[in-house]
Amino acid sequence: MNQMKNTKGITLISLVITIIVLLLLAGVTMATLTGENGILTRASSAKTQTEIASIKEEIQTEILGEQAEKEGNISDHNLETILLKYGTLSNEEKLIDKTLTTTKGNHEIKVSDIFKGKLMIADKSGANPPNLNKIAQKTYVTWNLEEEKAEYVINDKQTVEPEYWYDYEKGKWANIKTSNSGLEAYWVWIPRYEYVVPTSTLATQIEVKFISKNQTTPDTDKNYIIHPAFTNEGNGGLGELDGIWVAKFEAVSSTPTVPNGGGDNPNLKVQVIPNQPSWRTTQTNNIFSVCRRMTKEGEVLAGSTIDSHMMKNTEWGAVVILSQSKYGVYNPESMNGEKGNKEYQIWNNPSSAYITGSVGTGKDTSSTVSKYNSVNGPKASTTGTVYGVYDIAGGAWEYVAGVLKGEIDELEYAKSKFDISNQEKPNGMTELDFVKKYLDLYDYRESTTDYSQYIIGDATVETKKWNVDYADFVCVDNPIFIRGR
Repeated sequence: MNQMKNTKGITLISLVITIIVLLLLAGVTMATLTGENGILTRASSAKTQTEIASIKEEIQTEILGEQAEKEGNISDHNLETILLKYGTLSNEEKLIDKTLTTTKGNHEIKVSDIFKGKLMIADKSGANPPNLNKIAQKTYVTWNLEEEKAEYVINDKQTVEPEYWYDYEKGKWANIKTSNSGLEAYWVWIPRYEYVVPTSTLATQIEVKFISKNQTTPDTDKNYIIHPAFTNEGNGGLGELDGIWVAKFEAVSSTPTVPNGGGDNPNLKVQVIPNQPSWRTTQTNNIFSVCRRMTKEGEVLAGSTIDSHMMKNTEWGAVVILSQSKYGVYNPESMNGEKGNKEYQIWNNPSSAYITGSVGTGKDTSSTVSKYNSVNGPKASTTGTVYGVYDIAGGAWEYVAGVLKGEIDELEYAKSKFDISNQEKPNGMTELDFVKKYLDLYDYRESTTDYSQYIIGDATVETKKWNVDYADFVCVDNPIFIRGR
């Protein structure tokens, strides 16, 4: 018995203690591997962070590529398009406040962590951002409706781009103002687009799709054509255009109160402002000259390196065709059009006083009663909103740079009506190249109703006589195009 008591072995207590120690050691090991700061957790977190960083880098590379094509700019529409390639977005109103849930890994990444730059605006139309790099002395223009004043109140002193500066889907075209030497001018951006040529003789909606500067071949599925105002050929061989700036109102001279708003005085300077007598009874030679020199010192575009010129017939057509699209008077914010009325006619600027930006009491009334920014004023705009182009219907008849070819010398009328021989020609251009850049040439004809040789995109046939517009074609008796009413 005594010998048995003295035998060495593991007691129950020591066994229990050993098991507890082993369990404690196992717990420590598991915590080390899987705890909040465990090896496996940290490894998984590192893998997740690496995956997120890789996705962010891939997205940011694509964003930089888009910005490189748009001179450093990117719209929130284009940014959103890129982000949606990688997952889904949350429902916050502003894109920068949204969260991206990625398809790969189901990670949640704040958009503000991916993109820290400045978005152009909240436009989702796909329109090219306004090209501003070559324009000096500019401010951004927006309007507010103050109900107690029943008037759209302008804010045209903004030197920093407003967050919601434009939205083409809502008929809010981009507007700027240039100022210099006491002169002012308002301009509207017409982005590059392709469209389906309408076949109806009645006013109807035209299908328009905004496209990038790099797209030089139209979408053939619906017989789209790229509007010639933006093409290399339409630009005289000087390259494709991402858009054009056009005057918001009819031209006003630097001395608008003289008879005819300035008359045939080549020494006056151009302004583009509302509520003033439009500049009339001017020879096309002088119109062409004063528009070409608008970037010279003392002019309203002084310091700018853009190519100012008298509006070509095709450029006028670009505005009119866009006005008849879902981005023009057919947009959801348009004041034009009544229920059951599919014309959405742009209201007339009555010619009784030739006041820029005016609107009558109805579509075709002859009395001037309202300013462009009054309650009814936007009905005379190409968008049915205050952000469109005015005086496109009504006001003074408008000469545009579209001219008949001579019967023998094809530049006969170009030389005699626009004095191209005395014009400063960029890049050593020949007279013919100069004409192709700044004038639309039409084959010789003898009838104002012969439309057979129209230039597609000039709106002489696409929208002929829509909105009761003047529609005579150029001929030997009237060799220069007149547009409007």
